[in-house]
Amino acid sequence: MMTKTYKWSYNEEITAEEFIKRLLPLVEGPVQMLWECDGDMFMSDYHKLAQAASHLRIFKEQIDEA
Repeated sequence: MMTKTYKWSYNEEITAEEFIKRLLPLVEGPVQMLWECDGDMFMSDYHKLAQAASHLRIFKEQIDEA
């Protein structure tokens, strides 16, 4: 049985497990900063959350197409 892969970037496909491993650092740090700074956020953290949202949207679209 072949392992299902999902597009991560233009020329890279990864497994669902790898997707979670890569997504966690994009979300974990910025959310921690939000908690510690009562809602304030660095632009770099905002960028990481925007990246995470984009990856999640594309991942969901791929699941819906299957």
